[in-house]
Amino acid sequence: YSAHGTSFTVVTPTGEKFGFSTHLVGECNVSNLLAAIIVALRLEVPIEKIRYAVNDIQQVEHRLNMKRTPGGVTIIDDAFNSNPTGSKMALDVLKMMTGGRRIIVTPGMIELGERQEELNAKFGEYIAGAADIAIIVGHYNREAIISGIKSTDTTSLDVHAVNSFSEAQQLLATTLKPGDTILYENDLPDTFK
Repeated sequence: YSAHGTSFTVVTPTGEKFGFSTHLVGECNVSNLLAAIIVALRLEVPIEKIRYAVNDIQQVEHRLNMKRTPGGVTIIDDAFNSNPTGSKMALDVLKMMTGGRRIIVTPGMIELGERQEELNAKFGEYIAGAADIAIIVGHYNREAIISGIKSTDTTSLDVHAVNSFSEAQQLLATTLKPGDTILYENDLPDTFK
């Protein structure tokens, strides 16, 4: 993964190797592309047409959607919703961004029933292994996420707790530098405390 998307190589059963690039990121997207590539190869679609299609596919808004600002900041917009599998995948993408600081802005995950606290604590553990700065928005999952972060031996993670996305944006405005990457993971409205 990079700020420009994903590059990967497909190796066929006969040993042929084909390189691909796409604007999409995340294991789920690569997995889906692999299935489509396999079908296209079986149907004897020319490799250049397959490469073109893979490279031309457009990102889905708010689902691991990558953008670059004129100031050189990469934004990973995974704000549509958040679940344990998807949030870990988004953090895996964030972890691969090495051009600057890796920042996550999140209120955590909701609608997880009796496992709400446990899964948000696990989310905090993943954050500790993937980010340099964590901005936890709101109160609902704050304690669980921070306890998960603290359960790791990470001492370099800079954690900020804010009450709203507006406060998170104000904090970012004063700290962002060219090369930084921001992951927006879930976008619960500020009214959801």
